[in-house]
Amino acid sequence: MGIKRKICIAAGLLMLLAGALYLVLLMPQNARDEQEQMQQPAETAVEETAEVEISEQQKKETDLPDIDINSWEYVLVNAEHSIGEYAPELGELEGQKLDQRILEPMQNFVAGARAEGLSVLLSSGYRGYEEQQYLFNRKVEQYGEEQAATIVSRPGTSEHQTGLACDITDEYYELKNESLENTALYQWMSRHCHEYGFIVRYPKDKEKITGIIYEPWHFRYVGVEAATYMAEHNLCLEEFVALYQ
Repeated sequence: MGIKRKICIAAGLLMLLAGALYLVLLMPQNARDEQEQMQQPAETAVEETAEVEISEQQKKETDLPDIDINSWEYVLVNAEHSIGEYAPELGELEGQKLDQRILEPMQNFVAGARAEGLSVLLSSGYRGYEEQQYLFNRKVEQYGEEQAATIVSRPGTSEHQTGLACDITDEYYELKNESLENTALYQWMSRHCHEYGFIVRYPKDKEKITGIIYEPWHFRYVGVEAATYMAEHNLCLEEFVALYQ
């Protein structure tokens, strides 16, 4: 075998050894690269979930009615929010005094129910500060102040003082208790009240929030836009107002 041929063979062997060594050194890095590539989709998925959550939050915010929450129809009256001796300008409908601004929607609401063959009785509308004071004091004499406050609202904290609320019962079923929900009148009014701008102010499942027992006779005006939103999202007035704070 010639010298040149031996040199060629030796060079070939060296090249093979170098190639094998290169592969040995390279494989761990490739393995790490593959592992990183496998992990990458998981990181992307987290980012996509976060984007969906943000999008849903933004949707909730933009979905809110574009209203002035400080306008008269959204006034919040409860044990923590007194209106003092406030008195609205009153009108009268079927023997009940109401804020004059809700006479037309209330008239339409009642007419809608009667068009369905239902009997409607407006049984209690506006109640002024002094009358509420009298009712509260009478209960205090009977039960003491602490228990009286669980039966009758303190003056300044009753929705009836706003003139925006009215108790509505079946003309032939005047009892104001939970059984009223079984009447055809309540079932129709509770489903359609938002179409006229009214809500069931004290729903059954919101007692801990409103602080008032379920009253399937107490309807409150808030306007069609707000009432519809509250109906669609199962909100009471406290929850609705809080969305704007």
